[in-house]
Amino acid sequence: MFEVYFGVALGLLLASNVALWMKLHNCYTALTTLIREKSAVVERSVDMTEIREEIADTVNEFLGGLHVPSGVDHMWGMLAQVGGNILQKRFGQVAQLIPDINPPQDPI
Repeated sequence: MFEVYFGVALGLLLASNVALWMKLHNCYTALTTLIREKSAVVERSVDMTEIREEIADTVNEFLGGLHVPSGVDHMWGMLAQVGGNILQKRFGQVAQLIPDINPPQDPI
């Protein structure tokens, strides 16, 4: 009797594997044709001159926004340096304690 159950289970396993293979093969063929169709559409719609113009416009816009630093820019830079020094004095000791809390490990 055990052989019958084993044979039925093996037959169901084989049938499900065949059904799965057929479904995956159908999905593969459908995806392959869809990718071929879409890639043909994309190849026709890509125009390198438009891409070059867009890149040139972006670079020109960025470079057009640059200016010579004014006195206000220098003042902001000075304030940033002073703030950084204050924070370094306040939290610098904590940063030195980090290696003591988590010692570095030897590389393997």
